[in-house]
Amino acid sequence: MAGIEREPAEVRIPKAALDALAAALSVRTAAMRTWPDGIEWMYAVGSWDEPHVEMALMPGGEEVWLRMSTDRSSVAVWSIQQWWDFAGELPGATPPQV
Repeated sequence: MAGIEREPAEVRIPKAALDALAAALSVRTAAMRTWPDGIEWMYAVGSWDEPHVEMALMPGGEEVWLRMSTDRSSVAVWSIQQWWDFAGELPGATPPQV
């Protein structure tokens, strides 16, 4: 993807920020913003003005990228399986379609 270098980087995502995104996703209150590079980033509604975690599903559906709003230059890359494992633990989650 243009705009984000995929070099190994340490990404620190506070548990509270990840929990806020998880809660937003579980009750479907996530908002989206599209960056100039065309990537759509989701975040918890109402958290834009404070440090928050953002996630994006990459084209092709093979990876999910996560980043903190305080350091958008560093991205954690999860496989789609890691994402499903995380999402499968959210309240009210349903198993992925196989």
